[in-house]
Amino acid sequence: MEASLERENRLVLDVVQAALGLISREVRAISFDQDSGQINLYIAVYERNAQVDEDVEDLVFELEALQDGPVVIESHVFVGAPNAEWSGNSGRRVYLAKET
Repeated sequence: MEASLERENRLVLDVVQAALGLISREVRAISFDQDSGQINLYIAVYERNAQVDEDVEDLVFELEALQDGPVVIESHVFVGAPNAEWSGNSGRRVYLAKET
């Protein structure tokens, strides 16, 4: 179990590092989970547009570069509040925007 937690914590740091400079005003929350060598990246946004899509692509690219080897990363963009309807709600949160 300890090794699993260490891997998850390392992935938290990787996601935060990959997201540096890529979190725009449209992003409400970011979380992830991992399953059988696949990383599911969940991003909740206020609205989906070309800039959001480009930022998500860049985030996935940067996250892939930080991994020790090949890994499948699936991104899931959700338009709306990071509430019970958001599939990333059950994942490990690494970013949550302050609601204004």
